[in-house]
Amino acid sequence: MRALLTLFWCSFALFSQPDPLVFDIKWVNPPVDPPRGVTHHVFQSAAMKTDVGFNIYLPAEYSTAVNKRFPVIYWMHGAGGHESQGMAQAVLLDKAITAGLMPPTIMVIPNGGKRSEYRDWKAQNIMAETMIIKELIPLVDARYRTAAAPFGRAIEGMSMGGNGSLKLALKYPEMFGSVLAIAGTYGRIRLDGYYYLGVAPEQRKWVSQLAQWHSEDDDVFELAKKNYNRLGHLAIRLLIGTEDVSFPDSEKLHVHLRDLGVAHEYEILLGVSHNTTQYYDRSGIHGFQFQAGGFKRVK
Repeated sequence: MRALLTLFWCSFALFSQPDPLVFDIKWVNPPVDPPRGVTHHVFQSAAMKTDVGFNIYLPAEYSTAVNKRFPVIYWMHGAGGHESQGMAQAVLLDKAITAGLMPPTIMVIPNGGKRSEYRDWKAQNIMAETMIIKELIPLVDARYRTAAAPFGRAIEGMSMGGNGSLKLALKYPEMFGSVLAIAGTYGRIRLDGYYYLGVAPEQRKWVSQLAQWHSEDDDVFELAKKNYNRLGHLAIRLLIGTEDVSFPDSEKLHVHLRDLGVAHEYEILLGVSHNTTQYYDRSGIHGFQFQAGGFKRVK
């Protein structure tokens, strides 16, 4: 009997193990034709012992106002992206600054790793969170004339980048003054089945694997609850389209934050699907201006 019980529990443990995750990440991806003000750079990540690329946009005033410090927006790419897939956002920011709709602002576009969810995966040597928070941001503050304070630092992104930007802001609120989360995939790691409707079979397979590795330390629902007392200064904005597959995720998160008493903006765009261009065409400059509201509090 004891042998049968041992066999049963061993079999249970074997079949209850989460599916191993395999990542396919290229860490350095220079843009083919960088827009005005954008340059590509590479640094050595001590956490991963590999080179990692990032793009940085510097406003025109950066080269002339040599005694001035500038606020920074960190832009987080989506699940299939890398550091050079945020060029359109840098162009839009440049146009807004030139038109006087935004103060001169730096934009940093990190490579967070394809499908990493901006999490640390030690077994696979994928340390996206550690790399951005403990390596890249300090490097940018040391190398450039940034307003290196919470109200001088904002973060935003779309899809995986929406979830990742909100996660990092809620987990490290002392580092950021504001966060804009667009169409975040908040339910991916919560086993919320409704998210998978309308998603391609290959993506559903990945999401189902990822959900097996749910972690409260990387869950925006849990982080908002856990760090509630640290969020008083943080300006939060959620943006979602009615035709977006992530609409139910955003609705659920909005209600969760409301019930917790976490102040935030929530905007719904009619007819917008899970498309970065649509979001930034409709509300990109308004989102930048939301971030700039925090920059006014820099001391």
